[in-house]
Amino acid sequence: MCSSETDPSISTKAITFKMFTHIVLQVLWITLTLNHCTMAGQSLTTAIHRTQAAQERINDLKCYKCDTMDDGELCVDVLASNATNFIHKCEGEEFICMVKRFSYTTSNENSTSSPKMWSLDRRCAVNCEPGCIVIGERTKLYACTSCCESSMCNTGKGSASSVLYRRIETGIGTLLGLTLVKCFLSYIS
Repeated sequence: MCSSETDPSISTKAITFKMFTHIVLQVLWITLTLNHCTMAGQSLTTAIHRTQAAQERINDLKCYKCDTMDDGELCVDVLASNATNFIHKCEGEEFICMVKRFSYTTSNENSTSSPKMWSLDRRCAVNCEPGCIVIGERTKLYACTSCCESSMCNTGKGSASSVLYRRIETGIGTLLGLTLVKCFLSYIS
């Protein structure tokens, strides 16, 4: 009887020890796994995964790089001015050529002036969102951006029409472009 009373307490201690050992081993395994991930250069919270092809991507893109504020009228039409000194090799993650145009119009109750360009900027870019932002009512400021991904493709003037035409040339862009034109026409009439 004495042996049967001690057996449950011994087996409970043995089970408790096994559970403790199992928990310690799990914590140790998790710690080693996290340590291995961190040592491999992959933090669980800030990891950026890139394929081997993305890591080996060579940047041989060239874009026109100029600004009318610094380089004057030669930057406005780089093809006509044959401005080879504006050709710039893009670096690092700059895989986009961009044109950013700043212009304005003034209006009164009878008429609106034609757009007047204030500044034009051509350069390489990491990110680029094509389109126009318009601010104001009587004096409207336009900031229009066009983007492309082939060498020396940033020859346009970054106007809203070239951005719209670029979107219309694609399949779903045609549907979006026609919808925008329809909405615009109904808005102005």
